[in-house]
Amino acid sequence: MANDGAGPHWIEAWTRDEGERRAGALLLNAFGAIADATASAPGRVTIMGEYTDISRGFSLPTIIPHRAYVALRRRDDDVVRIAYDPHAGTATSGTWTGTLSDPNVAADGLWVKYLAGPIWALQERGYLGPGLDIAVTSCVPFGAGVSSLVAASAAVALGINAVWGLGLPVGADAHELADVCVDVENDFVGAATAGLSQHTILRCPEGEALLLDFSTTPPEATACPLYFPEYGLSLVIVHAGPSAATQAEMVRSRIGEITAAAHALGVEALRDLHGDPQARAKIEAMTDPILRLRARHAVGENARVELVRDELAGTAPAHERFVEIGKAMYRSHASLDTNVQVSSTALNLAVDTAFGAGALGAHMVGAGVDSSVVVLVRKLAVASTVQTIDQAFVTAGLARPAFMII
Repeated sequence: MANDGAGPHWIEAWTRDEGERRAGALLLNAFGAIADATASAPGRVTIMGEYTDISRGFSLPTIIPHRAYVALRRRDDDVVRIAYDPHAGTATSGTWTGTLSDPNVAADGLWVKYLAGPIWALQERGYLGPGLDIAVTSCVPFGAGVSSLVAASAAVALGINAVWGLGLPVGADAHELADVCVDVENDFVGAATAGLSQHTILRCPEGEALLLDFSTTPPEATACPLYFPEYGLSLVIVHAGPSAATQAEMVRSRIGEITAAAHALGVEALRDLHGDPQARAKIEAMTDPILRLRARHAVGENARVELVRDELAGTAPAHERFVEIGKAMYRSHASLDTNVQVSSTALNLAVDTAFGAGALGAHMVGAGVDSSVVVLVRKLAVASTVQTIDQAFVTAGLARPAFMII
């Protein structure tokens, strides 16, 4: 994250050709192998709907131009070799060797679990194939709340699907591959997810958002056009700092609290309160202050997702619709900070500075505790807004952020 240059630091996305070339070169350098197939998968950012998937609610994410790339070669034995060089952030790089029959990588680092995990998860579902040499590289920044390791895991799953000839659906219908990657994170990595990142990364069309409804399994996915570029607007990601080591523990805690809040309200999931005219009164009558906060966010955030969806599809003047979307983004951040308690000094500074610079909207993305903020800003104001945020971090004595643009 260090930046000694005079201006803000931008993390550029590779072209597809460059990413595939880098992955192929890594495979050749690491294992002397020529790729039989290449694949890639993007990072993701949530426009609206953080901490709603775990309450079976709605979320409206999209994908970013930054992608993880994989090159694979089919082997004639059961050996699996993986080389990883992320090229972005602080994730550990290296190589790993195992076998199809023994994918136990518990002691070999987080990245190995995400990259070897799809092999295990596919075999658990009855899909078989030979050993593989795999090389993974990425321009998705690590620790930025944009799902860098999930993108790498999804790219590996797509590559195995091709090399093993499984014929599993890709694109909008890739719900099984997404669930494979959910299994990786929950059962192999030992984290906790309801699938927001996985279903976005594997099912969202480029240039659009994806309305995900987690009340069904797999979540129902509806593509939603994003009109921001056509109206002179951009989404800018502010990578405010690496995620804390305690982030996974924090997420598990919030999942437990959200589940407990639902039970306290007599429903299976907080999504069941959606549309209930008495929902807010029921929540305010709760005696546990923590569960009351968590329930407030879930109900409010689901309503904000629907608002943003409706404004994107609406026919009112564009300026009015985008102002409403921006207001919803600021309200979402306030709720994530106050009701879910997952924001930080750096994230709040980025949001507050974006507001002061005239951005239409901003909120934190990902699990929280630093990571990133997404800002909705006019294209003509991108440079000045980024400069203002960068300077605010310098003035506050915080590590300077990095920036990405969608």
